[in-house]
Amino acid sequence: MKILFNKSIIACFVLVLIAGCEKEQPVIKKSYRPVQYVKVTNAEGEVKQTFSGVVEAGLDAQLSFRVSGTVDNRQVKLGDRVEKGQLLMSLESTDYQVAVQQAQANLQQARANERNSKANYERVTELYENNNASRSDLDGARAGAESAKATTQVAFKQLESAQLQLSYTKLKAPQACSIAQVLADTNENVAAGQGVLRINCGQCPKIKVSIPEQFIRLITTNDHVQVTSTSNPDKVYSAVISEVGVAAESGGAFPVEALLQDSCDEFRTGMTANVKFDFSQHIAKTTDSQLFVPYLSVGQDEKGNYLFVLEPFEGEVYKATKRYIQVGEKAQNGIQVVTGLKEGELIATAGVRKLLDGMEVKLLDKPILGAY
Repeated sequence: MKILFNKSIIACFVLVLIAGCEKEQPVIKKSYRPVQYVKVTNAEGEVKQTFSGVVEAGLDAQLSFRVSGTVDNRQVKLGDRVEKGQLLMSLESTDYQVAVQQAQANLQQARANERNSKANYERVTELYENNNASRSDLDGARAGAESAKATTQVAFKQLESAQLQLSYTKLKAPQACSIAQVLADTNENVAAGQGVLRINCGQCPKIKVSIPEQFIRLITTNDHVQVTSTSNPDKVYSAVISEVGVAAESGGAFPVEALLQDSCDEFRTGMTANVKFDFSQHIAKTTDSQLFVPYLSVGQDEKGNYLFVLEPFEGEVYKATKRYIQVGEKAQNGIQVVTGLKEGELIATAGVRKLLDGMEVKLLDKPILGAY
């Protein structure tokens, strides 16, 4: 009986141990890679891009005297509106007036010498014809007359130069402008070529923007653009592209200028503005719809460009399918897909190189980039 009792105890212990082992077996739970995604939509209107720029005058220039001197009269002040030919500033001109008077005296003397030399030549000519003067006398008289005539011409040019120098002491407006800056004042000595006034001219100002290299070829002169000011972003103004740069400036961007067509008085030099370009007219439409996807969603291998389309598989699980596509134009908001993608499909937007064809994934709660 004792032996049987021990065997029963051992049997029960074994059964308990087996049951305990069965309960402790781990349950394997399948995990899925979470992916960021975006829903592809027709982005035909998204080929419009906006760039910030600075308002400049139609003509923004510094005026300077062509001679040096002391400013003795400033007839304009900051913000004045001036007309073409209006006197803006003048230099003390006594020295230049004296130079003109000296040149006039030299010219009178040269003319007197010319008259005497001419009369002498005529007199020697008569004597030579009557055999009362030698050939050398005639040649000398002729040379004296010609030299006196040349001296008169030189004196006349010197007078013109002196008069021109005198006129340079007066600075006049080249056209109807506004005084943007006063750089010199009365009694101040200025050198020739030194800026004394800054003027803004033209009926309408222009907006200068810097365009990245991927967009510059899509911009041509006479393109119509829309302009908004940072102070009043709700109001839209029309403008036309007047200049397109052919050489890149700092940062690899190209300068482009847009000339305002209306409400010109609402913009002042130095203000910031936004210029909106519509590139749809320049982008070739190879499909009925313009589909643009984020740059990070497109990969490339030896077969070409591809992306991963996310297709419903089971419940919240999606299957990532590798699909090759043909890409088109590049834009600031993404790259154009010409063929291989349909509107409404979901695509992975990040970690494309870590995905495998047919991999089961789960989507994040919401697309990180929003509807595209």
